[in-house]
Amino acid sequence: MARVARIETDRLLLREQQPSDAAAWAPHLGDPDFQRYIPVRRTADALEVRAARGFDALMQRWATEPLVAVGWVITRRSDGAVIGRGGVEAGEDPGDGEIDYFLAKPYWGQGYGREAAQAMARFALEAIPFRRLVAYIVPGNEGSIRIAEGLGLRFEREVNYLDFFPNPAEIQLANPMTGLYVADRGAVTFGTGQYRVLDGTPG
Repeated sequence: MARVARIETDRLLLREQQPSDAAAWAPHLGDPDFQRYIPVRRTADALEVRAARGFDALMQRWATEPLVAVGWVITRRSDGAVIGRGGVEAGEDPGDGEIDYFLAKPYWGQGYGREAAQAMARFALEAIPFRRLVAYIVPGNEGSIRIAEGLGLRFEREVNYLDFFPNPAEIQLANPMTGLYVADRGAVTFGTGQYRVLDGTPG
């Protein structure tokens, strides 16, 4: 199993899951604004249980060798705050790496999402032979669109995101029609900020 690579950027540390992360992340999951543009599974589970399950799934991405997916808990270096989660995993089409990034509302509009996405995309494309980087974004999610376009992704077409789930009735999503944003791997831009892999190399 590949170790989780810890990545340091100008303001962020992308790292493995820690025992206290679920409790720190759970309050953000119940925010209606946070839920507005993402698929949410209908469940009676407590927020902390849902948070732990999500982080567990991120860490499980590293279990396959050679790597086919990677994921991180996104934290702020200045105070260690858990501000998001994200990563890259194999997409619907062969050769696609789908990037996802979820940032808690208090940290929106400060460039953290862009900084994290650039680091995650760079690591994934250097470690995994994806042909393209793709993202699925609900119309109206302007912050996520700006992040994707900053990476060099461009709108290709509209898809029904619920088609990707085996039981769509279990998923709550205000607008299932999402934009598919795409860039060939050579067209992805990573920015000029700090990027340092501290430990945990692929393989």
